[in-house]
Amino acid sequence: MKKFGLLQFFVVVILFCTSLPEVFPRTSAHVKNKTIQITFSVNLKLQRLAGILNPATDSVSVRGTFNDWQNSWMHPSTDSSDVYTTTIGVDAAVGDTIGFKFFIRPTTWEYDYYYPHYLNRYIAVTPEIYDSGFVDYYASTFNRWANVLNSDCTVLFICNTNGAKIKGMPEGTPFKTLHIFGHNSPLKWPQSTWPNSDSTLGIQMYDDGTHGDKIAGDKIFSNQFTFQKFTSAVIEYKYSANWGLPENGGSNDNDDTDMYRMIYVLNGVSNDAVDDTFGITRSKYLTDVNSSETPLPTSFALEQNYPNPFNPETVISYQLAASSFVTLKVYDILGNEIASLVNEEQPAGTHQVKFSGKNRDFSSGIYFYQLRAGDFVQTKKMILLK
Repeated sequence: MKKFGLLQFFVVVILFCTSLPEVFPRTSAHVKNKTIQITFSVNLKLQRLAGILNPATDSVSVRGTFNDWQNSWMHPSTDSSDVYTTTIGVDAAVGDTIGFKFFIRPTTWEYDYYYPHYLNRYIAVTPEIYDSGFVDYYASTFNRWANVLNSDCTVLFICNTNGAKIKGMPEGTPFKTLHIFGHNSPLKWPQSTWPNSDSTLGIQMYDDGTHGDKIAGDKIFSNQFTFQKFTSAVIEYKYSANWGLPENGGSNDNDDTDMYRMIYVLNGVSNDAVDDTFGITRSKYLTDVNSSETPLPTSFALEQNYPNPFNPETVISYQLAASSFVTLKVYDILGNEIASLVNEEQPAGTHQVKFSGKNRDFSSGIYFYQLRAGDFVQTKKMILLK
């Protein structure tokens, strides 16, 4: 195993010792489960304005680990008709992590657009929460971290399949059809298994010279969509090749990308184009009708992983101000290197890496991840709770 330097090792030990009483309290009073009264509240004003929530016909609930992801109904508060709330008794002990998210019936799950692999909100039961027996959780937005469009936004999606490979199929398998799915209306998202029956949720992309397609038959598919004012300015989406056809190898989820595709729409831009290549993911920022490239960061930075605490996976984000040879490694509390996530030259820009404790012999506790890019070095702490 590779090691931190001696100075880094002592810093790690000091950080661990100062954090241990707060993260893993040892008093027997905190070990047993007790009922914690959690008040869940979420502001749905933007969803009402966008037409996603019709208060006369739709219902709102919170679903989570505490109710087997079933509905616990919420109702408008006495202070604001746009704020839905409910109080639920949850059995928990210190160190437990309560996962949940909000739901607008009949079809709209809450979504975390900046971290698409992590759909849930979390409450970590601290000694303070345990002792008080109460939590007041207020969500100011339905979809976390999502800015909203200040006007309708029209985007032309273009996906190049030339030389691309369908996940699970041999090289050269033809692209007979291409569909797009997403969490932002008018796009829709299939069930987690992407069953054939959800084909109606996908929107067809075209290679016939229509729907914004420039040249028929060039294996570049296109279609144009308008996203409405007051909906999220972060558009998450993914393609599917040959939905339901034998040529897809039995899997409709075959756009082989590490992360879901995302567009960050700024300033309510309209009539812009997104050029994609099937099987390759990169985030894009739409800032005006003449620019769709991601603005380069002006500094190096390592972000706090999210979610944190996590189980079993978390995302680590970082930005590079210039092209650099990058290493991103994970260490245990003793300074042992337990994972090498990145070890390569990378271009300037914003990057994300997923770290998983699943199927590994990782125990609950504190870990450290360290980014090195040229002369830049930064280390941060994360907590795994199993």
